[in-house]
Amino acid sequence: MKNVISKTISGIIEIGRGMSTIMKHFFRKPITLEYPEKKPELNGRFRGRLALLTKQDGSDVCIGCKSCAKVCPCGDLIQVETSKDPETKKLNVDQFTIDIGRCIFCGNCTDVCPVNAIVTTDQFELADYSRESLVMDKAALTLNPEESEKVRDKKERV
Repeated sequence: MKNVISKTISGIIEIGRGMSTIMKHFFRKPITLEYPEKKPELNGRFRGRLALLTKQDGSDVCIGCKSCAKVCPCGDLIQVETSKDPETKKLNVDQFTIDIGRCIFCGNCTDVCPVNAIVTTDQFELADYSRESLVMDKAALTLNPEESEKVRDKKERV
């Protein structure tokens, strides 16, 4: 009988502790976001979708050195194909492909780029229904000059 009474009293005490926790949180402001309607505020160092920057005249910043592909820990994730311009003797980037589905967003490619041609943006909604659509080519990766300027300004502030 003594055991039943002690269990009952300890049960009532635990229910009281639980109710006090509920009452403490009942009057607090909620911290959850209604996600599609309200977007989260991201840190300035957030690593989202990769993008290629362009100059003010619309030409590519990328010089085709392939250092981003060499430093990538995922192997053949970044593929760069270049050709040499016979007149200027400079490399032209013909194809630039990144498989976003396999990318681990480590930022090594952005750190090693000598001309800061590849950057991470704050876009984080990258989900898709097929793996093939996550392979982004040069056209999908390249930002227009206005967007490139915004990304440069944001990265300089951080």
